[in-house]
Formats: sequence, C-alpha cells, structure tokens
Amino acid sequence: MRVCLKIFQTYWHVLPIIWIEVEERVREVAATIIGGILYSMAFGGYVMLYSEEIMSLGRKFMIRNRLRVARQRYRRQGAASKHLNQVLQVTSGNSLKSAHFLWLCGLLFMGVSAVGMRSMSGFAALATGFITALLPYFILRVKLEIIRKKSSFEGEAFIGNFLSAYRMSNYNIFEAMEKTGKEKQQTKTCSELMVKILLEIRNTTNPIEIGRISNQFAYMINTNWSKMFAYNIRLAVLSGTNIALALEDILIQLREAKKASEERKRVNSEAARMVKFFIPALYGLSVFMSIRYVGIPIERFIYNQVFTSQGFMLLAASVFLFILNLALVEFVNHQQFDY
Repeated sequence: MRVCLKIFQTYWHVLPIIWIEVEERVREVAATIIGGILYSMAFGGYVMLYSEEIMSLGRKFMIRNRLRVARQRYRRQGAASKHLNQVLQVTSGNSLKSAHFLWLCGLLFMGVSAVGMRSMSGFAALATGFITALLPYFILRVKLEIIRKKSSFEGEAFIGNFLSAYRMSNYNIFEAMEKTGKEKQQTKTCSELMVKILLEIRNTTNPIEIGRISNQFAYMINTNWSKMFAYNIRLAVLSGTNIALALEDILIQLREAKKASEERKRVNSEAARMVKFFIPALYGLSVFMSIRYVGIPIERFIYNQVFTSQGFMLLAASVFLFILNLALVEFVNHQQFDY
C-alpha cells in the first residue's frame, strides 16, 4: 500500500494532462465513427429508395454487353484480378463478385476519407481511408488461411476415401467425385469443395474451364498434395486416364508426412515450453533479484523501466522479441499438413 501511495504521489500531477488528451482523442474518434455511420445510413437509404431503378439499369447494361461478357470468360485475366477472384471464390463462394468487392472497398475509402477530412490533415485522412479500405481484403486473407490450414489436415482421409470410391466406381471419375462429396464426417471442407467442382465441371466441356475449375481445389488448400490431386483430376476428366496409381502414391507420401509432422512437434515441444514459461519467469526473477538483493526500490525500478528512454527501449525490445519467438514457435509447430 505504501509503495502504491508513493507512486501515486510521484505521478499524480501528470494524470490531469493525460486525462485531457484521452478525452480529446475519444471525442475525435467518436465524431469520426458517428459521421461514418450517418454517411453510411444516408447512402443505404438512397440505395433502398432507388433499388428498382438501379437493378433495372444494371440489367440493361448487362444485356447490352452480353457478348463482351461471354468473350471475357475465356480472356486471360491479369494476376491481380485472378488472385482476387480466387480469394473470393474460396472464402465466399459465388455470393460476392470481385466488382462488388472493389465497389465496397472504394466506398469505404471515400466515406472514411470524407469524414476524416473534418478533423485530420488531407494526407492523414487519405491514409486512414486507404487502410480502412484494405481491411476487407485482410479479413478474407485470414479466413482463407484458416480454411487452408483446416482442410490440409483432411488430406490423408480425403485421398483414401476418393481412392476407394474411384475403385468401386470402376474408375469412373465423375461417380468417384460424387461419392466422395457425400462423405463429410472427417473431410467436410474437401468434400464440400469436391461437390462444387463436380457441378461446375459437368456444365462445361472447355479444357481451359476444366483446368481453372480443378485449380480451385489446389488454390484453396495450397499444398503439394492438393496440387497433385487437382492435376490428376483434370487429367482424368479430359482424357479418361486411370489415376489410381497416382492417388496411391499421394496417399503413401501423406502417411510419411504425418509421421514427420508428429516427430517435428515432439522435437520442438521443449523449445515451445521454454519460450512460453521460462522467459517470463526469468524476467520476473530478474525483477525480484534487483529489488531484493541489489536494493533498488520498486518505484525506482518501475521508473527506470518505463519512464526512461533506455529502460523503455529495452522493455519494448524484450516484449517484441518474446512475441516474435512465440510467433515462430507457433508457425513451426502448426504448419499446413503437407509432404
């Protein structure tokens, strides 16, 4: 209690200044949020009021350019457009188009920038709008990585089920895809994607479209085994080639990769425990030794650690390196399942 009173008496004169700065910052953030909500409500009301006219105009535009749209289906896409379409296809299915997504990001940029102009400089407002416009893409990327990591561990069971269904179907690739799509107990994500791919493949005979559709599976999981599986699917659909031996080879390599993954977790478990428990305990022990045996008062230690440039820089570097080590350990121990 006496230590807390000494710390409070030492820094009580700084509290009103900090409180005023926090209050001003809260008012600025609240004004920005309220302004953004009002602009969004106004735009939403305008869209709801003239929704029929907007939809009618859109249908007329699509009818006028239907031949151009048909030609664009087989036109080679740019790298950025292709990447965005693949991300949206995996994370949202067909519910969100790339053009609509770009319009959403553009509206966020203009809305946040317009509101920010009232309380910020021009550069700060544009930078805030740009960062806000990128948030939907970052959210999709996080969702994509979660889907990839989850579905990669379904590889062994999924390839085994597909190989069994392929043999029972007398090496008919379409029947095997249909049967595998119904098995969702251990391979929910891969099976759902297989059903989607099967429906799209049955609606086209164009080799380019079939290649694009099969590549969706490889892009969604983004592993070596998924790329090999997608290549074999495309080969079997286009030419009717028997891919049983190729699937057996993929299954064998996945089983070997499972053993290697378990061995990697066992080897790195000691390093993970050292990072999570030993380093914080070591810092706490250094604080105790400094106060108990070196004779530094606790208020003086806190002041040197937090309120001096050298101490704060050392603390910030220690925390940053600790978080970096945690991230590296998690990255090594929780990699995608692959060979």
